[in-house]
Amino acid sequence: MACLREYRYEILLKNTTLKECENYIKGHSEEAYLVPGGYKVKGITLLGMASPVGFSGNNIIFQFIKPCFGFFVIKLENETEEVKKLRDQYKKDKNIKKIK
Repeated sequence: MACLREYRYEILLKNTTLKECENYIKGHSEEAYLVPGGYKVKGITLLGMASPVGFSGNNIIFQFIKPCFGFFVIKLENETEEVKKLRDQYKKDKNIKKIK
């Protein structure tokens, strides 16, 4: 399992709700997708039934759940390969829905 500390990241929103996370990601992304629970971003497993993941340039924005702390919105910088991976997966996987 990957650790967030292994990456260059920024916390954009913290201690928030699921709805606020989704609204933030949709509002600050050029494209956004709703991925099924268990989807991995750079080896980081996204928890929950479905999670929004968005892109702004080469940055990837997603919700992160930290037990006992709540929901966060995280931005990983310069993740061109991860952006391409999700776009390609979206074209193949009917469980991933475009939300913006």
